[in-house]
Amino acid sequence: MNINKRNELFDQSISHITRDGINDLVEWLRNETDFFTAPCSTLFHGNFEGGLLEHSLRVLEFALHNFNRIKAINPDLEYLKESLIISALFHDVCKVNQYKPAEKWTKVDNRWASYNGWDVEDNFPFGHGEKSVYLISKHLELKEIEALAIRWHMSAFEPGVVIEGPTKWSYDAASNHPLVRIIHSADNLATIVETTLDLKTNAKIK
Repeated sequence: MNINKRNELFDQSISHITRDGINDLVEWLRNETDFFTAPCSTLFHGNFEGGLLEHSLRVLEFALHNFNRIKAINPDLEYLKESLIISALFHDVCKVNQYKPAEKWTKVDNRWASYNGWDVEDNFPFGHGEKSVYLISKHLELKEIEALAIRWHMSAFEPGVVIEGPTKWSYDAASNHPLVRIIHSADNLATIVETTLDLKTNAKIK
């Protein structure tokens, strides 16, 4: 997906959000963060410039697809549509301003070679989903269910979720709501189809 397509889809998506504060949130993302250019990870899905936005849009795509199928059976869930768009599109805001371009090294023909990669410099280590909720809430007031959906979007990949204890109990309780399940299912599905670049293929011996 090229940069123009990503930006076009983002603009289309936010046009469906009428919540007070959405303009402030988008202005912050555009002017004070790298949300539109950052990778989504250093080694895994979306590990390229613009990967974060592309991932966010794909999560929204899958979430809307699943939501529409569910809504066909239960029309009463229509009220969740704006919440779904907000939760899917901004679930990974926690990743802004933390990926830094870095020279990396690998072995090529038993000689050290450098390639362009990424380092993580998290100057606000506040967790993952929790950090997204906090950063979004500085600009736009989230509903409780939106906060829960964003907080738990990592589902089984959240540390402690698969182990009996307070974290698992909290996750199980939150997942009783369909929005939480839709968001973390869409996030997991998106990672299956997203591109992961082998950055080492461009390594050059110096």
